[in-house]
Amino acid sequence: MGVKTPRPRRRVPASPRRRVGRSREQEPRVYSTPRGAGVDWFVEAGVAWITLNRPARGNRIDQSAAQALCDVAEAIELEDNVCVVVVQGSSTAFCLGVDDAGAWEHQHDWVAAVGRLTRPVIAAVNGDAIAEGCELALACDLRIAVDSARFSLPQLALGRLPRHGATQRLPRVVGRMRALELLLTGRAVRAGEAAQMGLVARIAPGKRFQAIVREEVAALCDKGPIALRLAKEAVTKGLDLTLEQGIRLEQDLYVLLQTTADRREGIRAFLEKRRPRFRGK
Repeated sequence: MGVKTPRPRRRVPASPRRRVGRSREQEPRVYSTPRGAGVDWFVEAGVAWITLNRPARGNRIDQSAAQALCDVAEAIELEDNVCVVVVQGSSTAFCLGVDDAGAWEHQHDWVAAVGRLTRPVIAAVNGDAIAEGCELALACDLRIAVDSARFSLPQLALGRLPRHGATQRLPRVVGRMRALELLLTGRAVRAGEAAQMGLVARIAPGKRFQAIVREEVAALCDKGPIALRLAKEAVTKGLDLTLEQGIRLEQDLYVLLQTTADRREGIRAFLEKRRPRFRGK
């Protein structure tokens, strides 16, 4: 149930190739990860689509997939034309946790790699997000869930704690009491309840899920890419500051944005009564 994305005719191993008749902004650029890594990704029209692709294992993350996600996150940061990132699962699950947990989890912090991305990241939760899969969703900035999806953090029942940020991110999203209830009981919540507590931004029926994800992506891509990144930085860093410090950070980022070509383009587009053509510069 993951968002269907168009596939180019040829898979590109390293550098993307241009298709005749399509602009550079429109053409999909597919990048390869090691065979069997279980992670696919490509860039199209300013959007980086990451798909967890281990459907037979519920898209659980193993060592190869963890390494691939870290590498993909690093590569996306080097893509100047990416303004939004979407993380989704293949088939009917988002991510059901990890396979063969061990020392490799300390070597490849794949959730942190996604959380460090400077672009807005959407979790397109096309199915259940369990344990580390729920932590991955929490590391994203926006969560859009199919109405049948469930969220759960059952690690305590196995005698262990979450280790990818759930104890810190969840209270910041839903508040201390709700976070403790979900963590201590391991109770699974469906998308509707998750939306009521603020864990999910939007929910959609299965038939509309793909369209709603694309609507949200399009709404973000209409904005200036630099402004998107700075807005995310202001909110993310501001949570760890006092109100006064956070406002100073906002003002500093505001001044920084005024020096960009995108800001000048926004003003020209407003005066000329047309849609702006942002270039991320």
